[in-house]
Amino acid sequence: MTRTGLFLSALGVAASACQATHAEASRPAVVVRPPPVVTTTTTTTTTTSHTVASTPPPPPQNVCVAIDKSKYELPPLETHVGTVTTLPPLPPIPAIVDESHDLAPFYAKLAKLARGKATDHVRIAVYGDSNMTMDYMTGAMRRLLQSKFGDGGHGYVAMARPWAWYHHMDVKQELSESKWTKISTSTDHVRDGHYGLANVATESDKAGAWSMVGTIDDQPVGSKVSAIDVFYMKRPGGGSFGIKVDGEQAVTLSSASNESAATWEHFDMPDGAHKLELVVNGGNVRLLGASLERSTPSIIIDSLGTGALNYEQMQHVSDASRDPMLKRRKYDLVVFLIGTNLFAPGLHERWMEKDIGMIETAVPHTPILILSPPDIELQRTDTHSDPRIVALQKQLGDIAKKHDWAYWNFWQAMGGDMSMIKFARVGLGTWDLVHLTRDGGFLMGDRFVHAIWDGFEGYLKDHPDAGCSD
Repeated sequence: MTRTGLFLSALGVAASACQATHAEASRPAVVVRPPPVVTTTTTTTTTTSHTVASTPPPPPQNVCVAIDKSKYELPPLETHVGTVTTLPPLPPIPAIVDESHDLAPFYAKLAKLARGKATDHVRIAVYGDSNMTMDYMTGAMRRLLQSKFGDGGHGYVAMARPWAWYHHMDVKQELSESKWTKISTSTDHVRDGHYGLANVATESDKAGAWSMVGTIDDQPVGSKVSAIDVFYMKRPGGGSFGIKVDGEQAVTLSSASNESAATWEHFDMPDGAHKLELVVNGGNVRLLGASLERSTPSIIIDSLGTGALNYEQMQHVSDASRDPMLKRRKYDLVVFLIGTNLFAPGLHERWMEKDIGMIETAVPHTPILILSPPDIELQRTDTHSDPRIVALQKQLGDIAKKHDWAYWNFWQAMGGDMSMIKFARVGLGTWDLVHLTRDGGFLMGDRFVHAIWDGFEGYLKDHPDAGCSD
């Protein structure tokens, strides 16, 4: 089996719009009234003195105190995950390396959320390869963070199913697959480059072709929604489609335009269970995805997984399809878990500079967090990890440091050398020794969130008044 085949195999499992400028909150001025002046009245006919009693000053107003830890403290690390009751030996969670404090604006937004002063969600985008295409790691992150801050909604999900195993947790997603053409940067290319923010799309010119997203029952999160954005391409010759909300026709849209650009249709609805269905009326319609959110601020995780994704592929996405979506989603942090499919060390830095440069051009000052790839072994009889992965985890760390991007060593967090085979032996990894299982994705999602939280708590120690300003 070829390396590409290995990474796209169905055995693989998976496991982000204007950016607001974030400023560190400053300590409000403490105003203290001076006490009244003490006066003494004396007459020439008496020796008695009369003194006006001093009134105590009022207490300081608007003093910003440190955040009550109960407002942001997470549960301890998992000691077992799903059906895996005995975890392999795991090292302490490595710290996020952020010498340039690139994540400070992100931490400031978290602080405002923890204080109950946020007016919008904190949104995190996570790009990844096949280990992200089933939303395991990002699904665990979403569940953990929303269990603390409230169910804010699923976030972004593609309106397509580019691979048989593509799936998102805690959201309903269905489509008439035989009537849609798959589009992705890795396996189903298009010359126009209109893949959109998530590197996957779908299109159809067949009347009656439909795609649906909606809430889901009996899960920890995802049972309610109050706002949905539908993203699609407007372009010359574009067709028309209708949108139904809860089975009722809501609007008919034309995607025809003189210029090509990603756009969206926004729907507000009473907070609750809903489904949204798109149906092609005629002409060629290209759908990109949908975002599902609720009104109360929380943390939103957009899982942006593409099979066999690498940094080179992302350069083929058109600005016209990516940038409007980035500006609409307004990410507070963009994470890259990419590296399993990197094989050209001399080109990696150039690719990363271009990809991240495009994001920073569209939404300036967005914090960036680079992750090393997970561990890989080439054979079950190996005695050490794939040397390529060992070299990559160091190279990506060096590149991140050079460009002032934050970095987290995913490989070390798994246990480093030979960790994937240890994961496979207990059901945390598959026996292709490349992909994490559902339980493995959950474990690493838990560890990643705790790494972020360690950095956040360090930020709060240095900035106890963070999140105070309105």
